[in-house]
Amino acid sequence: MKKARILLCSLLLTTLGALAQSEEDVPVYVIDSVLASPALMENLAPDQIGLITIAHGKKAVLKYGSQAANGVVYVETKPFARKRVRRLLSAAAPAYDSLLQRYGSDSTFQYIVNDVPITPTDETRLMTLDQRTFVSLEIISPKVLEEIYHIKNRQAGVRIVSTEK
Repeated sequence: MKKARILLCSLLLTTLGALAQSEEDVPVYVIDSVLASPALMENLAPDQIGLITIAHGKKAVLKYGSQAANGVVYVETKPFARKRVRRLLSAAAPAYDSLLQRYGSDSTFQYIVNDVPITPTDETRLMTLDQRTFVSLEIISPKVLEEIYHIKNRQAGVRIVSTEK
């Protein structure tokens, strides 16, 4: 699954580069909320990418000017996406924020989105969470985590409901 995602990211980046026949055809690249050059985009390793969103149309041109006429490619690296999601969950659920403060990081948590445990090779489901898609969050104990999901050695479970399937 991880190899397929890396291949898909590589294919997408290669396709975007091939579509840009001249300097005028290049889309605007934004990596971790910062404008980036095409060269920087080309040097970004696919396994570092957490999320890619492509925008085009009037809103893109209004935000980035005429150079966005060929679209905007938003890229979030995995660390950036993780921080964004942690901020979202902390703001939405005081219980999550308290848990995060108690343990100092979320490395010992088991995330579950729409009843599917998130694995290191399947983090996209977690990284696509935003204010539009987030519905609710529930902290579950290690005992419940083991009984329902058969997952051991985690400090807590973070069960998230999202509108994304």
